[in-house]
Amino acid sequence: MAVQQAADKARLYSLEIGRFLAAFTIVLVHMQPYMQGHAVNPAGFAPAFIILPGHFCVQYFFALSGFVMVAAHYRDFGRIAAIPRFWWLRVCRIYPAYWLALCIPVYYLYGALTPGSAASLFLLDPWHSKEFIPAAWTLRYEFAFYIMFGLFMLPYVGKPLMAYWMVLTFWRWNNIPALAIHTKLLLFPNGLAVTYAYKFVDIYNIYFFGGMAAGYAFTRWRWGARAYAALAVAAAAALLFYMLPQENWGEHYGGNSEFDLAVSLALGGVMLGLTGLERLGHLRFGRWAAWLGMLSYPLYIIHMPLMLLADNALHWGHYGTAALYLHFALLLGGTLLIAALITVLFDQPVQRLLRRLTRRIWRPAAQPGPHGRPVGGAA
Repeated sequence: MAVQQAADKARLYSLEIGRFLAAFTIVLVHMQPYMQGHAVNPAGFAPAFIILPGHFCVQYFFALSGFVMVAAHYRDFGRIAAIPRFWWLRVCRIYPAYWLALCIPVYYLYGALTPGSAASLFLLDPWHSKEFIPAAWTLRYEFAFYIMFGLFMLPYVGKPLMAYWMVLTFWRWNNIPALAIHTKLLLFPNGLAVTYAYKFVDIYNIYFFGGMAAGYAFTRWRWGARAYAALAVAAAAALLFYMLPQENWGEHYGGNSEFDLAVSLALGGVMLGLTGLERLGHLRFGRWAAWLGMLSYPLYIIHMPLMLLADNALHWGHYGTAALYLHFALLLGGTLLIAALITVLFDQPVQRLLRRLTRRIWRPAAQPGPHGRPVGGAA
C-alpha cells in the first residue's frame, strides 16, 4: 500500500521533459531563418536544410494543456468555488514572464501602439490577434481553453457545455457527412464564434480535446505496465510513420477534423502511456526534469524578443560560415542562460508570491488528486 501511495503522488516528469523539448525545438525553428538572414550564403547554413517539427510542437502544447488540466483538476468539476482559483492560477502562470518579455518589443515598437492594441497585448485576450511577440499567438488559444475549462467546472451545466463545445468545433471543421447538419443550435452560435471569437471554435481545439480524453483516461483507469507501454509505442509509431509524414514532418498543420483528431489522440496516447508507466514506477526521472519544465515557458516566450534585442543592439552584419555558427552558438546559449535566470530569479519567485498572497482565499477549493498534480503544460 505504501508503494502504491508513493506512485500515486509521483509528479509526472515525463510531461516536463516533453514540454521542454517542444519549446526548445520551436526556438530552433525560429532561429533558422534569423540566422539565414545574417549569412553571406544563406543556403550554406546547414541547419536550414533540417526540417524541424515546429507546428507539431504547437499541436503537442495544445494536447498537453488538455491532459494536464483534466489530470490536475478533475476533482474540481461541479464545484463553483474551484473556478476562480483555477483562473487565478492560470494568471499567475502566464502573465509574469509574458509581461517581462513584452518589455523588449514594446520598447522598439511603442509608436505602433493604440489604446486598444495595448490592452489586447497586455491582456492576451482571445478575441484579438495582434502580437509584438509572434510566439504569443498560442497563448490566446490557451486563454480560450482556460475560459472554457473553467466553465466546464460549473455544476449541472458544465459537462453538457463541454459536449456542446466539442460538437460545435467538430461541426465547423468536419468533412464527415454524418456531421453535415445545419440547425440553429449549431449554425447561429458557430457564426457568432467565427465572427467575434473564432479561437473558441478553431481547429486547434481538437488537439486540446484529444489531450483532455487522455487526461480523463489517466484519472479514471489504471492499467498494467504492458498496456501503457504498448499504447505509448503504438501511438508514437502512428505519429512517426504516418501522421508526421502527412504533415511534412510537422512543417505544417493538418487541415481537417478527422486527421487532426487522429493526431491529437496519438499525442494523448503517448502522454498517457508515458505517464502511466511513470505512475507505476517504471519510468524514473530526477528533479532535473521538473527544472526543465519550469524553464520551458520562459524559454518559449523570451526567445524571439531576445532575437529582436540582439539584432538591434548588436548591429549584426552578414557572416561567413565559421562566424555564423559562432554567433548561432552564442545566441542559443545566451537565450538558454537568460531564460534560466528569468526562471530562477523572476518567474518562479513571482508565481510563488502571487499564490502565497491568495492562499488563504483559495484554500477551501484545493482538492489535490490521488496522484498529485502533474507539473508541466499550462496547468
